[in-house]
Amino acid sequence: MRVLHSRAVSKIWLACGTATLALLSAQPALAQDADPAVAEETADDEKSIVVIGSRRTDRSAADSASPVDVISAEELGSQPAANMLDAVKNIVPSFFVSQNTISDASTFVRSPSLRGLPADNILVMLNGKRYNRSALVQVYSGGDTALGFGSQGADISAIPAIAVGNLQILREGATAQYGSDAIGGVLNYGLRKDEGIELQARYGQYFDNGGDGKSYQVAGNFGTKFGDRGFINLSAEYNKDGETSRGATRPIALQFAAANPSLAAQLPHFPKPVQNWGSSPSEGYKTLLNAGYDVTDNSELYLFVNVARSKGNQSFNYRSPIAQNAPLVRDRGSGPETLLPGQSNSIGRNGSFGHPAYLTKCPTGNVTCPASGFVKSNLANTQQTFNFSTLYPAGFTPRFIGVNKEM
Repeated sequence: MRVLHSRAVSKIWLACGTATLALLSAQPALAQDADPAVAEETADDEKSIVVIGSRRTDRSAADSASPVDVISAEELGSQPAANMLDAVKNIVPSFFVSQNTISDASTFVRSPSLRGLPADNILVMLNGKRYNRSALVQVYSGGDTALGFGSQGADISAIPAIAVGNLQILREGATAQYGSDAIGGVLNYGLRKDEGIELQARYGQYFDNGGDGKSYQVAGNFGTKFGDRGFINLSAEYNKDGETSRGATRPIALQFAAANPSLAAQLPHFPKPVQNWGSSPSEGYKTLLNAGYDVTDNSELYLFVNVARSKGNQSFNYRSPIAQNAPLVRDRGSGPETLLPGQSNSIGRNGSFGHPAYLTKCPTGNVTCPASGFVKSNLANTQQTFNFSTLYPAGFTPRFIGVNKEM
């Protein structure tokens, strides 16, 4: 299978080079000067022709056996994203990945799709060798990620963009050459082999809602020759992305604040919405070592090692301490949130605040059970617990913290 792959890659590169030269030599001046969103009106029939965009033909080998895109390192590095998933999504129209919010472990290992097929139908390779799959089987079945539910694909977010020399994308199924995991297509990352030192830095921030989502990224690449036949190339990247919030607060939280103004400041994330609906804060690093040595003209010893670690902090749903009919909130624009009179829905309080296990107060004088605490009276062996109403008088919003390690 490797022999077939090597031949296929050689043909791909040859076809890409030929197609690029042909396109450069035959490119009309009109195409170079065309605006992506220009409407031209003819004098005869007064009909308009609107050009809304097109795929860049100078990077696609359309005359090869299968359509192949070759994405350069400069194009990948120019994307304002610390995640390889987002960088590829911005460049390749048929590649999609959602930004999950409150989706359990699928927040930390996002499932992409290529040509409408989930991640375990996309073959990912580094230098023509299969990239290992993530340990996570996708657990979230809602929203844009429903397609990936139950899939287990490679987590390309662990690849630092600065380590990539080019990305070759086969945009159709290739099961005959690669196997059933290539039904959706193939992504082959060609790693850098060049010499020198390169440093990159990026900073960004959203300015909606007063500004949030600050993002930092620094990356570096070092390459050197190893004798006359070998090379060593090392890449490292660090990123830290802040939380964004684009949702409205829960109606029950507004109702609680109106009924208990002295406790309003103790609502989670006050004065922001009680639960975050946006991107979760994350921080991590990625490293990749690529090395090779030509033993003979036809054989090579090679080594590439990818080590990455990321940590995310996801917001879960708000747990309310009260239950009542809460008026609905409809204003999510730039103005203040308003309660709509005459429209309500029934919202129950979280079970932690009403379970019998938390309603029996600690006996007086018990040294192992504080006076403000409660006991689990329904157990034969009484155990000390906590009074949720004392700890969280305005309710609470759990946080789901995940650490993702790749090697």
